[in-house]
Amino acid sequence: MRTPASEPASSVLKPAQLQALQAVQSRGTSHCNTAPLAPIHIHFHADWLYGGQPVMAQLAASGRYQSQFESGWSNGSYSPQAGGQRWQWEHDWFAGAYDSSAPDERPVYGAVDLSPLGHACSIGYGAAPRFGSAYLVLHPQLAMRSSFCDPDSYWQPTHVGLWPQMDWQQLRCLSLPDPLDHYVEAQLHGGLVLARDVAAIVLDPSLAGSPAAAAATRCGVPVRWHGGYRLTATMLPDAAAYRGTEIADALQDMLARLDGAEHQCLTPATLGRAQAEHPTRYDGPTLKKAWHCMARFGRTM
Repeated sequence: MRTPASEPASSVLKPAQLQALQAVQSRGTSHCNTAPLAPIHIHFHADWLYGGQPVMAQLAASGRYQSQFESGWSNGSYSPQAGGQRWQWEHDWFAGAYDSSAPDERPVYGAVDLSPLGHACSIGYGAAPRFGSAYLVLHPQLAMRSSFCDPDSYWQPTHVGLWPQMDWQQLRCLSLPDPLDHYVEAQLHGGLVLARDVAAIVLDPSLAGSPAAAAATRCGVPVRWHGGYRLTATMLPDAAAYRGTEIADALQDMLARLDGAEHQCLTPATLGRAQAEHPTRYDGPTLKKAWHCMARFGRTM
């Protein structure tokens, strides 16, 4: 694969990563677009605990964003074991390039900021809020060492390729019924080092003053805030129709536990506390779907 001379990070790519990019390039079309590069966003829950620490603190300590093969967690499909769904998908998608690679060589997953490309999707809240209230904004040039699929790999898409091969105007994901699916998946190859690759960290305002926000300031990149998510009791019927009555009941239970100072609305910080303090009351799948309801109905802008 010819790597453009304008890509300053191309030297970080290892043989397996180049092989993976070549495999996706071979599946793409000969379409050659002229769209300007756009940032990739990496979503996560900054204050959710893994290994006893908020994810944001782990990022600050390591200085790197790790794939699920390294970190042991994921906000999407978690299956890094050999033969697991994610392992098998990467085996098929990248023609076995990563089968014998170390975990830290595998790609990390994000979504393309479509607003610079003329699409008004989740403006201000990141490219794929489905995966968390916080997100990293990557420098646009990292798109040149990434591969893409439209829509998400879950849908087994055929619209795939490297940046020049993608049709950024006729996007398949935008026709899906759920707005949380309106994103183009990006697979970033060559690692993600915060100081080198990240232009900004964007957090929900409910995390102001939290340990996660303090950790973000230690990463050496600008910290920004989006408009925030708030979910109230009036949204519970929509939540029940969207993710089921069991999830709406869990959200109602969380609302009932709030004190008056929180004005009876759930925020990302509320879900973070639920995940940390009540892991048996609210299990992982419940919190994941509760977050989907907040992301779908709780934007304040």
